[in-house]
Amino acid sequence: MRNSLSLSFFLNICILLIPFTEIKSQYHQIDTFLQHQIATYKIPALSVALIENGKVIYLKTYGKANIEYNIKNTPNTSFQLASTTKLLTATAFMTLVQEGKLQLDDKVKKFLPELPGSWDDLRIIDLLAHQSGIVDLLGLKIDFKNDKEALDTAVARPLDFAPGTKTVYAGGDYAVVMQLIEKLSGMPFQQFLSERLLDKLGMKHTRFNNMEQDFIYRTYDTIPFAATVYKWDSTRHQQRIFSMMFPQWTYPAGGIFSSINDLAKWAIALDKNTLLQPEFAEKMWTAAQLRNGQTAPFGVGWIVDKFKDEKATGHSGGPALSDIVRLPGRKLTAIVLTNQLELRPFLTMQVVRLYLDNKKI
Repeated sequence: MRNSLSLSFFLNICILLIPFTEIKSQYHQIDTFLQHQIATYKIPALSVALIENGKVIYLKTYGKANIEYNIKNTPNTSFQLASTTKLLTATAFMTLVQEGKLQLDDKVKKFLPELPGSWDDLRIIDLLAHQSGIVDLLGLKIDFKNDKEALDTAVARPLDFAPGTKTVYAGGDYAVVMQLIEKLSGMPFQQFLSERLLDKLGMKHTRFNNMEQDFIYRTYDTIPFAATVYKWDSTRHQQRIFSMMFPQWTYPAGGIFSSINDLAKWAIALDKNTLLQPEFAEKMWTAAQLRNGQTAPFGVGWIVDKFKDEKATGHSGGPALSDIVRLPGRKLTAIVLTNQLELRPFLTMQVVRLYLDNKKI
């Protein structure tokens, strides 16, 4: 009887361990890959998450959010997303489309009639898909005091090309997007983003730092749990602190801070259609068309590409690297956040590959 009970106990333990062993094996290659990248590129902190069909299936954090004070990176550590901010803006923007306040093919002058005649053919999708022809305001290296000053400068200069004739990733498009959002919503952009997206999803560690610069002086808001950005000095073999100022007129396009936990909440909302009905979410990652009928590389803020034979969409951003890849057909989103300025190449697509390859086994 004792041997029979011992054997039964042993078999039950083995059965309980099978799921754990499979899970451990499934993500082992992802962990090994990321550990290697951390060592190779001297990455102080890295966060990764996989979200599939409305569930977080893998989430892990590595390293130090702040080296000086030995602060551990946690799921609530906020990283500066830079240009990946556009994905959050696009999600909130599409709630206006869903409500019927505008259409993506509407002319911008329908809502901003004060714009010059040369902008008559400019559509809203041209702004969101970087095919507007508006001068690259960031490239001018002018210290605009506010979004109105930035827009006035854009209006005063000729378009670089006719709207919708080519795609150029430039810094003037989203200054106009900000004007549209504020006019249609009747509130400042940051309030709009909070009410339409962040507050609804409980994204408590997602915000802008409102940095301002006056000659040699910089002031900005504190962000609890924010990661410091570092730049590896290969000559002195040490990390140095790096910061990049995103002016407030660029906020629809870049500069927000967010944590891996918060971004997972947003990805779950995309899967479950919490904010957007499926047809409106699909518009975000549907490639725009140029006037000659050719397919453009952007949808509504999202880069639209292919992974093998299926649609892949997302965005990345620097000065450090935030990188998001989504396979809409699978409802699979992968997110990698780091705080190392020099990190290259991008990591998220390899995380997707490793996950799907192991899923087949």
